[in-house]
Amino acid sequence: MKTGNVIVRLAEIYANTLFDLGRESEMADTVKYNLDALAEVIAGEKDFWTLLGSPYFSQEYKEQLLRKILSARIADLTMDFLMVVIRHDRLMVLPHIIEKYNELWDHSNGYCSVKVTVSHAMTDDEVKAMSDDIAIAINRKVRLAMAVEPAVIGGASIRYDDMVIDNTVRNRLLTAVKTIKNQRKGRIKTHEV
Repeated sequence: MKTGNVIVRLAEIYANTLFDLGRESEMADTVKYNLDALAEVIAGEKDFWTLLGSPYFSQEYKEQLLRKILSARIADLTMDFLMVVIRHDRLMVLPHIIEKYNELWDHSNGYCSVKVTVSHAMTDDEVKAMSDDIAIAINRKVRLAMAVEPAVIGGASIRYDDMVIDNTVRNRLLTAVKTIKNQRKGRIKTHEV
């Protein structure tokens, strides 16, 4: 099994376990907010995250550090879970666990994850308007993830569930070129007959 598949599978196992524990103790929402805050720390404090991932520091030291920094800020269930992650040397999988947990939480709360790719950054108001429009169009609550990719040139690509709506200028240009090629091939074959 490839490393990427192992990480995804581990993240799913840990996230499912934590989500089940959260629901049983009626703390699934609290755990989600704790994990979201932790994800912000991971994203914003690269040195802290590097320190936690370092093999030069013992598991005990990492546990003490996390308890000292987070104990007053997160629920006991979340803290206990983090200690298990550290003891099993799975800290580097934590961002993937958080992502999988959020997917489970979203699904449980009726949210649909939608990824929109555009050519340039949008304002918060534009993102909110797009999120609202998509929610109305698919008749579901939406958790919108935005990506900026200048290669799309303009327009947007929207992905949710198993659907992809690619209305980018790049895709329209590629479709036009394919149409021209196919028409040309059709004319060449007609002339050969």
